[in-house]
Amino acid sequence: MEYLRDAEEFAKAAKTMDSPTVVIQNAFKATEFALKAYASELNRRIDSHADAKRVAYSISDKIGMAFTELLDLYHGSYRREDGDKAGRAIKLMEGIIDGVGSRLTK
Repeated sequence: MEYLRDAEEFAKAAKTMDSPTVVIQNAFKATEFALKAYASELNRRIDSHADAKRVAYSISDKIGMAFTELLDLYHGSYRREDGDKAGRAIKLMEGIIDGVGSRLTK
């Protein structure tokens, strides 16, 4: 599935970058593509961050809250407010991708 491949590529890039801004942005894009993979199995589309957030919450409140936090980090990264939040972004990304992955394998 194309979305999963894209999610894997962004996740890999997030883990190898030095810039906290780029780490956060790649982590967010990885989760968004993973959520698109899940949405496509449900015959749903994700056309906005709000759509992605709804899909994340449809998986579980925990995944939804993690996505919301990562979305906040993503928006903050454009204002260069990332500081040392890159590690948190990676942890959120991994949790979301694991949660989505467990749904895709069922």
